Amino acid sequence: MPEGEKRISYYQKNPTTCPVCGSSFYKEEMLTGGGRLIAKSITDELRRIYVPSKKVSEIYPLIYPVTVCPECLYGTYHEDFNLIVKSYIDIAYSQRVKRKHDIGLIFPVIDFKKPRNLMSGAASYILAISSYSFMDTEVAPTFKKGLSSLRAAWVFDDLDKKYPGQNYDKIKMLFYKKAAKYYELTVQYAQTGEERIDNVKNYGPDLDKNYGFEGVLYISSLLLFKYGINKNDPDIKNKLTNAKRIISKVFGSGKSSKSKPSLILDLSKDLYEKINERLEELNA
Repeated sequence: MPEGEKRISYYQKNPTTCPVCGSSFYKEEMLTGGGRLIAKSITDELRRIYVPSKKVSEIYPLIYPVTVCPECLYGTYHEDFNLIVKSYIDIAYSQRVKRKHDIGLIFPVIDFKKPRNLMSGAASYILAISSYSFMDTEVAPTFKKGLSSLRAAWVFDDLDKKYPGQNYDKIKMLFYKKAAKYYELTVQYAQTGEERIDNVKNYGPDLDKNYGFEGVLYISSLLLFKYGINKNDPDIKNKLTNAKRIISKVFGSGKSSKSKPSLILDLSKDLYEKINERLEELNA
């Protein structure tokens, strides 16, 4: 490490034991404080943009949240790591070779024993999407798959900017489309009670602020509008109308509150108008 440059991460003192293969490893965590992160703007997808400080090289906070076993590549958010349904453990273990193969199609060399980088960070979300198939509905696996898909898209966007011409932009779009589908299902399951969503500790979608279920509704409509509808989709009007109905619930009376910060209200109103304009074009 160059003289004067601050460390970015550290490893926990206590080991984590993988519930799938029994291996022990030390989880890497990002260090905070000391002027490491300088918050800049926030996007319409509620992603926080950071600029590196003079004493710290580029930092990507999103590459650390998923805990991944470096041996069998089972991975989830840390609070869910040991919540795998016991009857699925053997299946999860048997798919360890498939997980390695699937990651290898995009990243030929990934080692989760080494410090995280953009590639292993992106890979961690792909593994999370897979591993949440082994979770009970109480864990809100569909939402976690949607959140992981969205964050994967963001990290692949970072990869595309850092290493252009490697098809990361195409992979990014695939994960945006996955995210749109999973968020749509999340809202549907929350309405029918098929999956519990109220047990989620942090809805994100980024790490700096929890926008709650209102944020989930907003992101669901936004992703559907931006990435989830093919222009030749015969059901496009119904899908847009449904997105419009959902987003109208977010801004409601138009008054901001703890659960509806002004940012969400403003973005929701703007999205509502864009959806309305698109519907008017289709009806013209």
